[in-house]
Amino acid sequence: MLRLQYATRAAIIGALLISPACGSSDNGSPTAPANSEDGQSGASTSGLGTAGKASEAASDAGAGGETGHASQCSGCASGFCLDDGTCVDCLPSNDQCPSGEYCSDENRCEPGCKDDTRSCASGVCGKDHNCKRCIDDSECFGGRICSGGECTEACGAAQEGTSSGCRSDMVCCSERCSDLTVDSRNCGACGKACASGQFCGRTACDSNGEGGAGGAESETCVECHDTTLAGVCSVAKVTVILDTNKNSSDGNRVPGRAIGAALRDACPTKPALAEAEQDSVEALNITTGRPVSDSSELLVVAGGPFYQNLEGYLEEQKITPLYWTYDNETSAYRRAGTKEAIVSLPISGDHDSHDFFIVQFTRDPASGSLILNVQGFWLSGTVAGAYQVIHGLLPELSKQDKAWYAYEWTDQDGDKAPDLNEIRLVDSGS
Repeated sequence: MLRLQYATRAAIIGALLISPACGSSDNGSPTAPANSEDGQSGASTSGLGTAGKASEAASDAGAGGETGHASQCSGCASGFCLDDGTCVDCLPSNDQCPSGEYCSDENRCEPGCKDDTRSCASGVCGKDHNCKRCIDDSECFGGRICSGGECTEACGAAQEGTSSGCRSDMVCCSERCSDLTVDSRNCGACGKACASGQFCGRTACDSNGEGGAGGAESETCVECHDTTLAGVCSVAKVTVILDTNKNSSDGNRVPGRAIGAALRDACPTKPALAEAEQDSVEALNITTGRPVSDSSELLVVAGGPFYQNLEGYLEEQKITPLYWTYDNETSAYRRAGTKEAIVSLPISGDHDSHDFFIVQFTRDPASGSLILNVQGFWLSGTVAGAYQVIHGLLPELSKQDKAWYAYEWTDQDGDKAPDLNEIRLVDSGS
């Protein structure tokens, strides 16, 4: 089992990240891995077949009625019956309806999600059997469509360009309620679509209040941004994703929190700062790590796919520009498209004083979620990566026109802590 090294004194790591001046530190105690060969896969959307073919599953479950035995229902094509022997399509107490359907109180399979469904991107089904935090119309039922992460009724053509029929913060665009501050198909105005590789986000208004939604009295406007690190501040909220459910040490949480605080303080749009556990946050599928937020929120993820479910999902789906691999002897970061190794490092060696790390900014094409990921092969690299973001990249953010950056850190003064003159850019790209 690959064992990577974690700092034992989180307060010291935090001080290193916050203060440009580096003193000595004690962060060489080996504990748990920052990355692993184990990634996270996406949620399965396979169904269970039709209700008429559920008799075998019903028999295995002993479902003959709400309280009866399967043998009572031997004459029912579905395999289900009530206590009096009446054949029905399904039973709510033993719902065997296919994925995308649920068993109603009338004992019929109806379109909709259910509590144990995997048909919802967020993994959460609402009481009305529509998915919560939807990202696609297929997650909504009963004639509803997905608008701004909610399954709602379509607005009418007569309401086009107004908030009538929508929430007060949304506008009807092509009979769909749209948040013009984050909708890449309607960025700032109905029909104003962002190009491929761009997203809709906040920006400072000029003196005339121009720049998209907003006006002369608004503090911010919106426009289409390229998916490069320079656009990382175009959000209303920064959420640091914590890995407590997998990681008992402070580990990745210290550099993650430091990055979040730096973005809050340095970004001209002054985003709100929050943090959330990865197994309870609405921005993620709590099982797979799939993101279901939008471009109004930046998810900060420090560390790699072993501890961070979100990073595991993105790397498994090859959504991130770079992903981590491991072959028992060497770790590497590779391009998602070509599988070319950008940097690699043997497992053996002194990783308290030398590591590689990557900084990558990603947009999930399905949900529009924005993710800033910083990870080293070892915790020392993740700490150096956070230091580089805070003290090397954010002060000159407008110049960061790439989606990813790979760096090498080598301790030169023996304090086992990063300094800017110890960090070397190896490669970058979009």
